[in-house]
Amino acid sequence: MKESVLTDIFWHAGFFLVLSALVIPLLKYFRIPIALGYLLAGIALGPYGLGELAQQYTFFNAFILEDTAHVKILAELGIVLLLFVIGLELTPRRLWQMRSLVFGLGSVQVIGTAFVIGTIAYLWGNSTQVSMLLGLSLALSSTAMVVQWLHEQKLFVTHVGRTSFSILLFQDLAVIPILLLLTILSADIGDNLISFVSLSLLKMAGTVIAIYIGGKVMLKPLFVFANKHGGSEVFMALSLLVIVASAYIASLAGLSMALGAFIAGLLLADTEYRHEISSLIIPFKSMLLGIFFLSFGMSINLAFIGEKPFWLMGSVLGLIVIKAFIIFMLCKLWRQSTATSVESAILLSQAGEFGLLVIGSALTMGLMEENVGQFMLITVGMTMVITPAMAIAARKIGAIVESKSDLNSNINQNVEDKTQHVVIFGYGRMGSEIGNALSKEGLDILAFEKNIALVQKARTKLCPVYVGDAARKSTLEAAQLDKALCAVVTIDNIEFSRLIVNSIRQKNKAIPIIVRAHNADEVALFSQMENVHSVPEHLLVSQKLTEKTLKYCGYHEDEANQATNVL
Repeated sequence: MKESVLTDIFWHAGFFLVLSALVIPLLKYFRIPIALGYLLAGIALGPYGLGELAQQYTFFNAFILEDTAHVKILAELGIVLLLFVIGLELTPRRLWQMRSLVFGLGSVQVIGTAFVIGTIAYLWGNSTQVSMLLGLSLALSSTAMVVQWLHEQKLFVTHVGRTSFSILLFQDLAVIPILLLLTILSADIGDNLISFVSLSLLKMAGTVIAIYIGGKVMLKPLFVFANKHGGSEVFMALSLLVIVASAYIASLAGLSMALGAFIAGLLLADTEYRHEISSLIIPFKSMLLGIFFLSFGMSINLAFIGEKPFWLMGSVLGLIVIKAFIIFMLCKLWRQSTATSVESAILLSQAGEFGLLVIGSALTMGLMEENVGQFMLITVGMTMVITPAMAIAARKIGAIVESKSDLNSNINQNVEDKTQHVVIFGYGRMGSEIGNALSKEGLDILAFEKNIALVQKARTKLCPVYVGDAARKSTLEAAQLDKALCAVVTIDNIEFSRLIVNSIRQKNKAIPIIVRAHNADEVALFSQMENVHSVPEHLLVSQKLTEKTLKYCGYHEDEANQATNVL
């Protein structure tokens, strides 16, 4: 018996490894989102795909997945790791910088969309609790697919990337109370609703506090010790242990394991090990999340598409239109440009992986009828299938809307109002890299570039870049330096950079200025100016090369950093 179970586990593990090793490169080659590929593979290899053919042709028995028990376990681990990575991304500073979009726009989007969709579901004859669950689950978009698109197209620096990512962040945060709601609805509580909810919230608060305090006391010393005395395998083992321990503690309290992993991510988000942990965990997360999509693809009954094709198409179209309209109107209310609002609305109009999770869990718990659940699973899956095409269409439509504005008209009329932003003068290779990195951290940027071709290239991606000569008064006024956090000058010309610094200082006496320098003489020149900080290119490159060399000579990371900092 044990040997049979072990053989079954190894067969499934081998199957998933083959799928990951062979299918993922193929999907990347054809530029198909990995999540979509796994979803389609699940539909094809599940009991409702090749499983139907296997009843007539035994040859297909070798390629189908019928036992979903092991798949479900790995799928749940994928969600746990996804929530951990989301927590790892949510540093307090980053949330604070994006607070208006995350907690303002994001919260209104989730609540407003859930209310509209839930009302429609209720009018369609569903019960109150089913309507509530459908509204909340369909209000969420696909973080996995949209973030992958933003990364591939390098759109995080743009208004679209910033706006879309902010909405997705709140949607991900909203998953925690939605999962708690599922637990409440599935429990047999009779007339003790208030006491049950109070007890659940108390348990949740106690668990969160316990994990947080324990993590604060123990995590940093543990990671310092592992980083200093252990190798990369010890560091990886400790990272996975933190996730597993936090998830297990949450499950003991009767809460979602994903909640525990999310808290663990938050604890590590503000440490110096955040990026290294992320680089270790993301490959596991990507593969297990792919299995999550595979498992839900297996549960989709294709017969429903043949039975109700017009209703399904109508539901898919209706969901996309409703979500796109609501997101567009809210983006405009939050003073986003028309181009940004249109592109963000189309990009986020699909349902996502958490919608699959909520609906699938509701089916398992008996909260939703099988025909309703299957119908909605297929609807969610179909919106995700067409997401790549919608993303391309959103990019093109946004560029068309943006192109209607005249880049060469009066700059003061075109630049939007900004506050607490970073001004970048020069948006070539270095300026765009800086802008992209700052945007990923939640900071707002405003860039100016003399080269019209570079500006047009950036504006097609809706980047906040404008034609402007930093030596001119009109450009400095448009930069709104009085409300900016700092200014960055990346111009590859020392004389022009000095002229820009002097012009900025005349406009604002106190603003910090960071300047690109080439050598020690230029550094010395700028160091004589008040609150001007120069960064020499040659020193940074030599430090990085030396650091890499020392690591391969047997130095630990801390030792290599210490040695290169004295250069």
